[in-house]
Amino acid sequence: MLKKILLSGICAVALSLQAYAEEIRVLGAASLKYVLEEIKTDFLKAHPNDKIEISYLSSGKAYAQIKNGAPVHLFVAADVSYPAKLYADKLAPQKEEIYAKGKLVLWSNNADFKITEFKDILNPKITHISIPNPKLAPYGRASIEALEATKMLKNVQDKFVTGESIGAATTYVESKNAEVGFTALSMLGESGINTPTMSFVAIDENLYKPIEQALIIPNYGKDSKLAQEFKAYILSQPAKEKFIKFGYSVE
Repeated sequence: MLKKILLSGICAVALSLQAYAEEIRVLGAASLKYVLEEIKTDFLKAHPNDKIEISYLSSGKAYAQIKNGAPVHLFVAADVSYPAKLYADKLAPQKEEIYAKGKLVLWSNNADFKITEFKDILNPKITHISIPNPKLAPYGRASIEALEATKMLKNVQDKFVTGESIGAATTYVESKNAEVGFTALSMLGESGINTPTMSFVAIDENLYKPIEQALIIPNYGKDSKLAQEFKAYILSQPAKEKFIKFGYSVE
C-alpha cells in the first residue's frame, strides 16, 4: 500500500513538472548561430523541463515569416529595422530592445588569399566574393555601404556570390567556393569557425551604419512566460559577456 502511495506521489510530481514545462520557438539571425546556442544552453540549466527551438535565417526572411503568421515566440534579429517594423505593424505588443552591436569583417579560408587589409578585396586573382543578400541580411547591407564608402564597389560587384543569409555566405568561403567574403565577427569568434588557413580583417566601423541588433516578442509570444524570461536573459549581464566573447560590443 505504501509503495502505491509513493508511486502515485511520484507520478503526481512528474505530471506537475510537465504541466509547468513550456516550449517556445525562436527565430534568430544567422549571425547568431554560435553565440545564441551558448546563451540558450546556459539559460536552460535553470529551466531543465523547458525547451527552446531556435531556427537561424536572414532577418528579412524571419520578419516575413512572422508577418505571414508563423508561430514565433521571440525574434532575435541582426538589426533594429525588422523588429521595429513588427511593432509599427502592430504585430508585437512592445517595442524592440537593442541587445548588442555587430561587427563586419572581410575574411578568407584560403591560404593563397590571406586577408590583411580591406583593399585586399581588389586582388585581381580573386574571382568570387561571398556576400549576404543585402535585401535581406543587415551584414549584406553593411558590406555594400563599406564598399561604396571606399569607392571599391564597382571594381568587385561582378564577382559577388550572394548567400540568402550570412550563414550561407559564410559557408561559401568556408568551403572555398569563394576566395573571400563578408561575414560577422561573431561567425569567426571564439567558438565559431576556426581553421589554420583562416584570415580576416575587421572593417572600419565608420564605413557603414552601426549594426545595432534588437530583439522583440511578437504577438504570438506575448503570453509566454518562457519567452519573457529568455528575452530577459539575453539582455542580462551573463549574456552580454557571451556577446563580447563572440566579437560583439554591448552597452
